[in-house]
Amino acid sequence: MTDPASRPGPGRAHRGLRWFRFLAVLFTVAAAASLVLVAIDLFIGRPAAGDLFIAGLNALAAVVLWRFVVKHVGT
Repeated sequence: MTDPASRPGPGRAHRGLRWFRFLAVLFTVAAAASLVLVAIDLFIGRPAAGDLFIAGLNALAAVVLWRFVVKHVGT
């Protein structure tokens, strides 16, 4: 008799992936909000270099986290 294939359940690995997905969404939202701040800075005439730098860092973190999530969803 053969055993059925194990399904991914609420195990430790699944919970870890859920945290990475949460962080990916969080950094995506933070990058979008930072871009809004850059637009506001440009509209009111303030230098936007600092907000642009933070937006870039948030976007980089979001890309890295999303790539990690997409890579590990299929496994």
